[in-house]
Amino acid sequence: MKPTASRPRGPTKLPTWLARAQRLLLQPTQEWATIAGEFTSAGPIYRRYLIPMALIGPLAATLGTIVFGIRSSLASLGESYPMSIGDAATSGVLEYGLNLLAVYLLAVVIDILAPTFGAQRNRVQALKVAAYATTPYWLGGVLALFPKLSPIGTLLGLYSIWLFKVGLVPVMKAPRDKGAAYTMIVAISSVIIVLLVGAITRLFV
Repeated sequence: MKPTASRPRGPTKLPTWLARAQRLLLQPTQEWATIAGEFTSAGPIYRRYLIPMALIGPLAATLGTIVFGIRSSLASLGESYPMSIGDAATSGVLEYGLNLLAVYLLAVVIDILAPTFGAQRNRVQALKVAAYATTPYWLGGVLALFPKLSPIGTLLGLYSIWLFKVGLVPVMKAPRDKGAAYTMIVAISSVIIVLLVGAITRLFV
């Protein structure tokens, strides 16, 4: 019998949530236009995107702490400090839960600020911006596998400011001339929320 020739494998498809993250980083304008027109609700945004994305940082930080025995974060000003395995796991779970809550809080801020900048109030649209614009921050969390690189991963999240700028206008229907001011206030709010998450985590662990 002739040996059956193996079929050439096609390119490996990325999970849906990771493919969207890739498009947001490489083709932000086109992807935001798609996102703006999507009919959805809070549940699918969390299930299909936020739940896996928000897990990256806490999981990487927990594994990194278990391996190296230390932890580092922006809230600790980049300083490393020892942490036990039990505290690492507790911190990871707490940070994950707070991350999911933080996105909702940011969405509330975006929604409440909308009329100030001539945008339309819509909580689901605001959640889209909060969830998808923070993609660089979620992905940068993978560097927490190496505790001393963790603050660098957080700083890489500053690319989120550009995604806010590109996304707020089409998604929240903000006038272009007010997009920069809207972006600045939302970006400041997101940094404050990130620092609060870090501070609360350290307070309990």
